[in-house]
Amino acid sequence: MGAAILQFPVREANTFDEAWQARAGQMRKRGDGQDKTRKLWNRHAAKVGQERLLEALRGYLREKEPTCGFCGLSVWLNGEKYDHWLLSAEAVKKIEHPPYPQRPALIAALGEPFVISYLDSAVLSADGWITPRTQTAKLKLLEKARVLKDCGLVGIRAKE
Repeated sequence: MGAAILQFPVREANTFDEAWQARAGQMRKRGDGQDKTRKLWNRHAAKVGQERLLEALRGYLREKEPTCGFCGLSVWLNGEKYDHWLLSAEAVKKIEHPPYPQRPALIAALGEPFVISYLDSAVLSADGWITPRTQTAKLKLLEKARVLKDCGLVGIRAKE
């Protein structure tokens, strides 16, 4: 047998139909049509991968409070709001961070899942400033500003 000349590329299965069905009620009401959203899905999935994008959507839907509402799927894609959910909790645990003294108090006040999701992936400076990894994390941390201050953190810096 001779050497391989050409290997056919293997296409990743398209996960849009599954994502379309997974949308929450308000996400359905606030979204664009299926054809327009499919084009957006495919464009963003080309950047990050079909399965990773679908897992990010599932994470978003699990974590988001249904009472505060969901944006439409097209807004979620265009705003790259999925970025935060691409990094799994296991991946966050593998990120090397210097231990920060406020962590036990933050876990007590906010819960370990919140700390793992939004603070362990951020950069915390020695003087108490937080630099979140994503815009979504920044918004979540701003919601908890009073608790963060009470636990000894100073503020939130923009990502450089």
